Amino acid sequence: MFVTAPGGAGKSTLLRRLGSDVGRVSVVTLGPEHREPAALDAMLGAATSAGAATIAVDDAHHVFGTPGETVLERLVAQADEDHRLVVASRLQPGEHLVHASHSDVEIVTAPELALRIDEIAEAFRAAGGHLLGLECASRVASETGGWPALVHQLAVRSRLIDPDALQGAIDAALEGDFAASLLEDAVRTLPPAIALALERTSSLPTLDFAECTRVLGADEATELFAAVDGGAVMHVVELGHRVVPPVLRRHLHARCGDRASEPAAHAEPAEPAQRAGRRRGEPAAEEPLHLGASGRPPTRTADPLDAALARLRAGDVVGALPLLHRVLRNGDAANRLTARLLLLVIREPLTPRETTLDALAVLERECVARGLGALARAARGAIAPIAGLPEGAAHAVVEEFELRRDERGAALVAGIDLLVRMRRGRGTSGAATALAQRLDELGCADLATWARAAAALLAAAGGTTPARDLIVDAETAVIATGVDAAGAFIDAARALTGPPEHAAALLASSRRRAKQAGLPRLPIAPPAAGARAQAGRAPAYADPRHPHLTVGCFGGFRLRTDGADLDLRAVRPQARALLRMLALNSGSPLHRELIADILWGDLGTDSAVHALHVSVSSLRRALPDAGTSGSIVERVGEAYRLGIRDRHDCDLAEFDDRLAEAATSKQRRDAPTTASSLRRALALYVGEVLPEDGPAEWVTGARERYRTRAAEAASSLAHLELHLGEPRAAVAAASRAVEIDPWLDESWRTLVTVHRSSGDVVAARRAADDYRRMRIALGLE
Repeated sequence: MFVTAPGGAGKSTLLRRLGSDVGRVSVVTLGPEHREPAALDAMLGAATSAGAATIAVDDAHHVFGTPGETVLERLVAQADEDHRLVVASRLQPGEHLVHASHSDVEIVTAPELALRIDEIAEAFRAAGGHLLGLECASRVASETGGWPALVHQLAVRSRLIDPDALQGAIDAALEGDFAASLLEDAVRTLPPAIALALERTSSLPTLDFAECTRVLGADEATELFAAVDGGAVMHVVELGHRVVPPVLRRHLHARCGDRASEPAAHAEPAEPAQRAGRRRGEPAAEEPLHLGASGRPPTRTADPLDAALARLRAGDVVGALPLLHRVLRNGDAANRLTARLLLLVIREPLTPRETTLDALAVLERECVARGLGALARAARGAIAPIAGLPEGAAHAVVEEFELRRDERGAALVAGIDLLVRMRRGRGTSGAATALAQRLDELGCADLATWARAAAALLAAAGGTTPARDLIVDAETAVIATGVDAAGAFIDAARALTGPPEHAAALLASSRRRAKQAGLPRLPIAPPAAGARAQAGRAPAYADPRHPHLTVGCFGGFRLRTDGADLDLRAVRPQARALLRMLALNSGSPLHRELIADILWGDLGTDSAVHALHVSVSSLRRALPDAGTSGSIVERVGEAYRLGIRDRHDCDLAEFDDRLAEAATSKQRRDAPTTASSLRRALALYVGEVLPEDGPAEWVTGARERYRTRAAEAASSLAHLELHLGEPRAAVAAASRAVEIDPWLDESWRTLVTVHRSSGDVVAARRAADDYRRMRIALGLE
């Protein structure tokens, strides 16, 4: 791997983090003294003999073009799968160095190291103590290009600033020379010809080859673009154009001094307030967001985006997907961006968190560049809950919409926030009820019905008192609006609040109504209050003709039927992946088109569905016969699921239910029962979800969510154990939290607190030092 980026871009931080991803890493930092082959050979030889699986060479630019480069080239040639090498530098390595490798080479450049707006907001909270609003974080990203060192400088400056004055202080800093020394250091590292070319083009808003050629000449423009694309110059790519951060452009322009301006680059780069086209504090006029029309069924001649929105409002997610893809192919810019946002939110549960956030960050930048302020704000509203930022982050985006009198935009962000939090088990009936009232005021009765149904389900899952009243309100709304699909939420809520003997039928009805409407799955597991009278409840989908199937996903996939392990070695890999995907959904059906799109997305729709049918057939041949009723892999309408009889036959569902029990007990202030439920949940978490599937997109999102929930559960248990007078158990739980997720701040803070409360000063200091090392590794200190 070659990593090329200017100083302060996070190269060294990336190298330090490699240790947690690829095993032991030996990091060596080069300097001018290593230009002699003997000195470099001695240092690299010592690192190699230490037995590290990966050698990371930092500041390698010091030896480029010197005799010492031959030693580095030899090390590159020796690298293989067992002896990995990472070379980080401020300048682009020569082609001979890259081509010396006999294995696949990964190249990381400056744009890939830039911070997203959610990371910028978190950096301010970590370094300055204030969570930066995403609106302001977006401006910081636009001005700095997400340059980590620049963001850190701004964040440190904010420590002593009153939160109410933070936005104005940041705007003032961005318009000044707050990062002059760092920027000058980055420019001086570049070859003089490249630095001069950047100065001469500093007033160009984008680096376009034709314009740069007119200013510099073809040869100099080619050299400049090679340096930029190679990573030596911090930049971002917007709408296909290379954009140098405005703070760097202004520094370069000032650096020109009295030299004559270039004919095509005569205007000084605009200040942030000028580019916004308004004075600070004055919201710019924007086109309100388009959410579709209430109560209008789609027609054949309808605009594809309108038709997709109509289907989504009716709950037909599956039917909306091909329409949204059609918009991506044929729509105008604004509609394409809207479709991208909707697809990212829809697929968020099945996509790795970082992948979704990266895509949303790109979408937000593109909307800003096109002047689509409302859509950019909606993207920021989606980023807030998906990134796990505090609730205030999404609320601030809602308030920005309200400030611009775009109530539809405010409702959209509030709805996305609720949906994402429901998926993570953190939604509240109060938030859903407030959303319903907001939608009523907009005249969106159909969407308000969904919010009321969600409020009923959340209240039932949480065991709160008004659940029955909310169910009645939701049923009334369904009758009035005709949004029958919302009845899936209501049936699930009734299953949780009604007689146990009716629960199985109601849950089956909930799933059936959801599938018939085109809703692949509910955003919250319906039987989340599984603690309620489980002994007397008939298991969902009980059928004595089926083998008794149990599924395990924590720590690796396990499938047992009637107590015996199933041998799946004869099953083709894609069919096994399908089996694990169905297991990941805990017995809930998954629509066939959704499965086909995820596993065979590179094929056409018909070919993908055919591949799915082939895989299902191979699984049915390999798995035991389920009798005349069908197979363990069951088809439910246009969907497939595993035929597990009870939720507790899947460890993921059991884990969810134990955490739901803990939440209910916590509301009752029953600490012993809460602690017991958390212990049972953590006992189930024996490892990450389906580790054998590696970085497959369909599993990493769930894997990250369960890891975070398990770490949070361990932290909560540690505090409870202290409260219950069990300091040793508290230390064990806090240590487990760090073991589960060593990159989670809350885990480390809990461990430090527990050690201090237990009176172990030495252990507390050691944990605090380890916590600090973790933050340094992340570039937060």
